[in-house]
Amino acid sequence: MRLQLGGMAVEAHSVGGVETCFQLPDFGLCLDIGRCPEGAISQDRLLLTHAHIDHAAGLPYYVSMRSMRHQSPPDIYCPAASHPTLARLLETWADLQADTLHCRLVPVSPGDRIPLPNDAFARVFASPHRIETNGYTLFRRIRKLKEEHKGKDGTEIGRLARSGSAIHEVVERAELCFPGDTTIDVLDADPAVTTARVLMLECTFLGSEKDPEEARQGGHVHLDHIATHAERFQNEHILLTHFSKRYSAREIRTEVARRLPPALLERVELLIHEP
Repeated sequence: MRLQLGGMAVEAHSVGGVETCFQLPDFGLCLDIGRCPEGAISQDRLLLTHAHIDHAAGLPYYVSMRSMRHQSPPDIYCPAASHPTLARLLETWADLQADTLHCRLVPVSPGDRIPLPNDAFARVFASPHRIETNGYTLFRRIRKLKEEHKGKDGTEIGRLARSGSAIHEVVERAELCFPGDTTIDVLDADPAVTTARVLMLECTFLGSEKDPEEARQGGHVHLDHIATHAERFQNEHILLTHFSKRYSAREIRTEVARRLPPALLERVELLIHEP
């Protein structure tokens, strides 16, 4: 599904337990690879949140197809604890005559920064789930007028610039945050979760059929958790993703409209793959 979130193009695939892959061509990367959906091979970087099969099954295919098409070896970033096993997986496929070593597999840990094109970078944070999981926040460095110069007219600002005064400062703006599979405890994992311009947050379960605490113990977010913490979300755009296949599109829309307060609902989009 093609989306525009805060001016950013996103090709989104996410169904709980089936496949998750987000392509962000503005940053030249994929967040998770799912089963390697159409177009993912065009992205030069892959940031894996965790190694569960619905998020990482397409890894060998992604590497091998890029090699077959004579594209550059991709940079793949993964949680440090999963790195040895993922490396063995790629080596095993290489033994089966697939060119799956044509890549750079890099272990990353919370606090690490991953350089991206056009003066952007990704910052890694720990996301609570059943296995080690990395969340990623994508930042851009932007120039903005210093606070003390705001309100001055253009003539005055121009004069200051010509005199050599530093009228701008560079700030790091959190553009998009993706915690991967997670629990509502992720709201306390990193400030960018609730302040990034765009948040892509899993919402695997909803309604009374699944107890919210049971969902949390299983490493996932329930819609009731989001409703309970609605006032914490400062994000401009929130994409709810990873809904379980047990719910119909109608059930998802109805329950989200019923549970979320208007001030949050107006900023929410739903990733629903219609049958």
